[in-house]
Amino acid sequence: MVSNIIKICKDEIKLIFSDAGCQLVMIGAIFIYSIFYTMPFCNQATRDVPIGIIDNDKSSISREFVRDLDATEYVKVQNAYTNINEATEEYYKNKIQAFIVIPKDFERDIKRGKPSFVSTYTDSAFLIIYKQIATAVATLATEFGAKIEVGTLMKKGVPKDTAIKLVMPFDFVQNPLYNPIGSYQNYIYPMVLILLLQQTMVIGACMIGSTLREKLHGVRFREKDGSVKFYKLNSITPHTNSPVAIVLGKALAYSGLYFIYAMLYFLIFPSFVVYNMTYNIIPMLLILIPYLLSCAFLGQSFVYFCPKREVSFFILVSSSVPLIFLPGFVWPKETIPALLNIVSKLIPFEPAAEGLVKINQMGASFSQVQHDFWILIGLCLIYFVCACAAVKKMQSEAKQSIEDNN
Repeated sequence: MVSNIIKICKDEIKLIFSDAGCQLVMIGAIFIYSIFYTMPFCNQATRDVPIGIIDNDKSSISREFVRDLDATEYVKVQNAYTNINEATEEYYKNKIQAFIVIPKDFERDIKRGKPSFVSTYTDSAFLIIYKQIATAVATLATEFGAKIEVGTLMKKGVPKDTAIKLVMPFDFVQNPLYNPIGSYQNYIYPMVLILLLQQTMVIGACMIGSTLREKLHGVRFREKDGSVKFYKLNSITPHTNSPVAIVLGKALAYSGLYFIYAMLYFLIFPSFVVYNMTYNIIPMLLILIPYLLSCAFLGQSFVYFCPKREVSFFILVSSSVPLIFLPGFVWPKETIPALLNIVSKLIPFEPAAEGLVKINQMGASFSQVQHDFWILIGLCLIYFVCACAAVKKMQSEAKQSIEDNN
């Protein structure tokens, strides 16, 4: 049986490299998408968001506020405007991402101890831009208010050090973990790579299986001279009729090839793309190996529902975007319906993303992700049985087709 598995594995690898569609999905997409996804995030984090200023006070304090705002790393004051209509027109032309209105009597109200309100007009639909602008204005408003309060106390004769302690009795020290620069690339890119491994493998395996299923029924094709010929396979593989051997041989080919890709993603890519990686090899392999095997079995299982090669491609490609939301990185798990959270456990990507991100980016030990490991082991068993059922279905269809022809 072992020799048959190895022969099937070799045949499957040859098939991957000889099928143009599989080459595009299982080889080309692995490199094209992994490189393409780094390009939008090449600047790591959003800085110097262009904004406009409408200064209705034109006082020394309002000018100081604008200078301090421009000095922050979050925004860059692009231009000054005289009214909201002018700033709105520039916003719609995409020259600025927001504009801030400083009210009239801004300085007078501050000196009298009255509250003065600075208005910010920004599009909250683009959350990353909105967060940068809101953070800049909120941080500056807090610092500016504290500075004014310290100045007021000093005018009353309070020493500067005492005034600072009264206004700010404690220092707030922030220690960002795992993603200290706030890079969206560090946050989302590793998870995209994990999803890319699953989707391309499942699509490729399903395309190969669906093509084989079509050939077992018989296919007609046109030669270069215009003649039409009929081609039909009598068995899935000449080596054995055992569904277990067939499924294991194919899975060994897919997971072996994708193990190389995974090593490239998690050991080589971090040096070039610059995302966090702890190189915790043993725990990573303990999650990665069952993940790749479960994906290989899942791809073979899908053949049961895909009688045509094209069907598998469209079904699986359309599922890629919803899948990226399930692990709770793009959208919090707490806000995802409980039913979806349960269903997500049946998809290898979800526990694999949980485990691999914790290991690779957060330095978790195996004991901290063993729950994900056992889920993946369970999925391997479930989809192995499903894949064997798909092979049996293909064998019965081939047998029925032979009987019909006879």
